[in-house]
Amino acid sequence: MASKESKVLNIISRRGIFFQSFSIYKELGGFYDYGPIGVKIRNNIKEMWRKLFIDLTQAIEIESTDIMPEAVFRASGHLSTFTDPMVRCKVCNTAYRADKLLEEFYEKRHDLKAMDEVKRLSLEELSKRIKEHGIRCERCGGELGNVEKFNLMFQLKIGPTGTETGYLRPETAQGIFVDFRDLFKTQGLKMPALIGQIGKSYRNEISPRQQLVRMREFTQMELELFFDPSEELSEIGFVNIDNVLDTRLSFVNAGENKAVDASLRELLESKKIPNKYFALLLYLEERLMQELGFEKKSYRFRELEKEELPHYSKGNVDLEVNTEYGFIEVAGNAYRTDYDLSSHSKVSGVEITVVNNGRKFVPHVVEASMGLDRIMFALLENSLVTGDRGWDWLKLREAVAPYRYAIFPLQKDEKLIAKARELARLMAEKGENIIYSETGSIGKRYAKADEVGIPYCITIDYQTLEDDTVTIRNRDDAKQIRKLIAELLA
Repeated sequence: MASKESKVLNIISRRGIFFQSFSIYKELGGFYDYGPIGVKIRNNIKEMWRKLFIDLTQAIEIESTDIMPEAVFRASGHLSTFTDPMVRCKVCNTAYRADKLLEEFYEKRHDLKAMDEVKRLSLEELSKRIKEHGIRCERCGGELGNVEKFNLMFQLKIGPTGTETGYLRPETAQGIFVDFRDLFKTQGLKMPALIGQIGKSYRNEISPRQQLVRMREFTQMELELFFDPSEELSEIGFVNIDNVLDTRLSFVNAGENKAVDASLRELLESKKIPNKYFALLLYLEERLMQELGFEKKSYRFRELEKEELPHYSKGNVDLEVNTEYGFIEVAGNAYRTDYDLSSHSKVSGVEITVVNNGRKFVPHVVEASMGLDRIMFALLENSLVTGDRGWDWLKLREAVAPYRYAIFPLQKDEKLIAKARELARLMAEKGENIIYSETGSIGKRYAKADEVGIPYCITIDYQTLEDDTVTIRNRDDAKQIRKLIAELLA
């Protein structure tokens, strides 16, 4: 029997939801392009994120450059610390992430304890275990060398002389940090100040794999919340944080594997999360996951152990979704303190401070960083329905689905086609998200609409010509009702 992964990948491949970039040339891992259905779903997820993280919180949204000078990443710490452990094959020179090789080795043996230990191993310990377990090159079977650090940033030369070094940004956050001083002045911001951004990030992954899970070019949706660490307000935009603290999460404590049910209030009281602002970010993510249509049991929030923390963080909670690949991180929430603004101030020589209640200080930051590509992949897999009607299909929420309506003439009859096209035009002008098709049998068109998650199919048949009614088929139960066209257009 085909796995859930293979079934959803079959739909993705056949319908061109996403596909390998520049596939007519030699394959280069970690790069994917999106077809029209994929773009529609991605845009819908972006807008749902904006409604919660930007509109509801009254954050401002910016767009910063993908390319930044070396000084930015010297200040941020990425030049010295943004690394992964790499091991190369001595025969064919293929590179692998050493920690992932070991984790996969232990996972196959169901040794969860050893799998959990991997993140705490030094480079020397990683090398030793790879040799002890006889782990060899997946491509040629050759012996693997010693593990070493590999910096994940893409370096480039700026300008015709090649003397100015730059990098493709590894996170969108740095654009927000270096723009903070100007934004605070020009936008009249006050503490706490919220700044968001959706944009591309780039990481030169050692061994990209698992489709959209580990990519070299990907999209992030990030919100940085700047605040005065000496005060804690409850009103952020249109959210009263005190009123949402009873929101319950599936939460995994650091060093544990089993999730517990805990409220944001309980997590605050037990100091699992640092402040109310951090609680707000988790609330927004929990709400987004529900609105996207994830089942509560399919995801969890996990407190990171000290050894897992990024160099800039004083505490992290990741949002993870259960997939055929296991739990994958789709969002990282970090308490970055004043690390970034202080570092940029020191390296640039430009003071980055604010005055609040007569006190001058460097703002602290909590961050919610969500990976759009991973969220989309996890959502497609978690939305798959199999075995109920002869074809596999995606049960996507209306807000996420690529189209709300598919409009079909019953047959290739000129009168039916003319009526169907006129209805499609009127609905498109009305602002409805529709797609029109007259190719194939009506049954096959229903199946094609189902498999990409279109909630409703409107069919123009011969009765339509008599009484101006159409059939509307519901994707979830395949039941049909008749409705006046005038009601659809009202």
